[in-house]
Amino acid sequence: MLNIQNRYIDYLSKVKDEVLQTNLSSEVYEKLKLEKTIELIKEIELIVPVIGAFSAGKSSLLNSFLGDKKLLEKITPETALATELRYSKREYIEAVKSDDIIETFAIDELSNIKERASEFKYLKMYLNNDNLQKIEPLVLVDMPGFESPLNLHNQAIMEYINKGVHYIILSSVEDGNITKSMTRQIENILEYKRDFSFFLSKTNLKPKNEIEEIKEHVQEQLEEYFDKEDEIGLVDDNGGESLKKVLFQIDPKKLFENLFLENLKDGFYDIKASLNTNISALNKSTEENQEAILKLQKALRDTQRKRDQLIEEAKNKYSDTNINRIVEAVGRDLSDNIDEIVSAGINGGETALSNVISEITKSSLISNVKGSMTEISNNIIEDFSHGLTEINSTMSDFTLSKNWLDGITNTTKKLFESASSGLDKLIKDREGQADNNDKLYKIITTILSVTTTVVTPIVELIIIFLPELLSVFFASFQERKQREQIQHAIITTVVPSLKRKLRTKLPDIFNTQIDEMIINIAKQFEGAIEEKKVLIENTQKEIDEKSIDIEKAILDYENASANITLLANKTLY
Repeated sequence: MLNIQNRYIDYLSKVKDEVLQTNLSSEVYEKLKLEKTIELIKEIELIVPVIGAFSAGKSSLLNSFLGDKKLLEKITPETALATELRYSKREYIEAVKSDDIIETFAIDELSNIKERASEFKYLKMYLNNDNLQKIEPLVLVDMPGFESPLNLHNQAIMEYINKGVHYIILSSVEDGNITKSMTRQIENILEYKRDFSFFLSKTNLKPKNEIEEIKEHVQEQLEEYFDKEDEIGLVDDNGGESLKKVLFQIDPKKLFENLFLENLKDGFYDIKASLNTNISALNKSTEENQEAILKLQKALRDTQRKRDQLIEEAKNKYSDTNINRIVEAVGRDLSDNIDEIVSAGINGGETALSNVISEITKSSLISNVKGSMTEISNNIIEDFSHGLTEINSTMSDFTLSKNWLDGITNTTKKLFESASSGLDKLIKDREGQADNNDKLYKIITTILSVTTTVVTPIVELIIIFLPELLSVFFASFQERKQREQIQHAIITTVVPSLKRKLRTKLPDIFNTQIDEMIINIAKQFEGAIEEKKVLIENTQKEIDEKSIDIEKAILDYENASANITLLANKTLY
């Protein structure tokens, strides 16, 4: 394990010991989820997809890194599968189907898997390889090219955009620059708040002086388009050493911090607030505690009513306007790129035309769905927050905080806007083990994961829909190959048809995600309220039953709070 993993685990273990020395109830202790967070930190992986167009040399680069030709090279778009490269003493392959059922193969059966590529979403290849062991917990993924025509492969591409924590991007030196297609893929990565390392591949195919000119031009493009000033890597037909150097330059500590630090800080404040609430309840009169409990009960009812009201109003308040905005944005982006679309049809035929339209649509959807969902989630959070102003003063007093409600509101916003959506898959895999109030495992439905959930089925639909639409008049395209006529047909037929299809299919998916978002945000507020209510109720019960030494309990809570603060300052700040 990395040093930072050990530090975080050590911190949480010591926090757990401190909490267990107090009278904090088992019910409240369970909600802190200290053990589950430790387990998550132990098992988390840092996914690093290697992406680029088909024939950019991704598999060749990874084979060079492995020092062995384990991955098939020069395969077709139809047979390319996302392949995770994992270290294991026993070598085998797991092929994952769309329903997540796994089929196991021997390493030498990769060619057989290729023949059945359309059945699988992605592969996990386990290799006894020193280089893979050395880069753990990084997991490299050999991705299909951007132009993959298969639904399952596009599902994988979308899934890894969401799961990846850093990207290795390969662009063939033969392209001479960053293509429009590549530009869109990088924009998608940045929308997901991820970073990348850029390589020019196949440098053995051109003279050194020409390579330097191309490198300088691409560097200028990266700086101009993306404000990216990192050195570009050059990869020939034996580029494994270059990749190794870049991987060792990737800072896993920083990636780990991006995934966990904010959650750990929020957890620290939650624990402090719980301990302070117990101290306050022990210091207050029975009347004051009962009044607080009644206010919290009312706040729970108000939050549940607000949840139901927002779900009822969601379609009129959020859905219709945002769907129209998203669809119109897709139409504009397609029109703005009409020259590229027409050129694809003339030069690459129906498949190329379909790929470009799908790619532009996907990129537009990612950007605009994410923008809409961010705005909607912030509005929903503010609606819930506004409805709880009555208890803010009471709970700020109990938790010894300046503004209890602001704390919950800001934590919820950070949670939903988090870049940590790469945790979603691991978390969802364990949902069956989690209870309904499990904050860590149930409420991490980030804007990024919602965006992926909305966009993926729409892209799948487009991949199926476009060939049917284009085949109707593509024969005449090939006969005439007149740019103006093709352009007119795309503007007057293809784009309006695509927009109509989006208006038909987007509402159900969009509305479902908004309803889910409302429920999840409500749970976040309900969980905070319920926890404080239970704390005060349990403390008052102990006082009433005279089963607690009040002075000793206060001292225990104060000592635990002070010790946990020291631990947090040392580890998290």
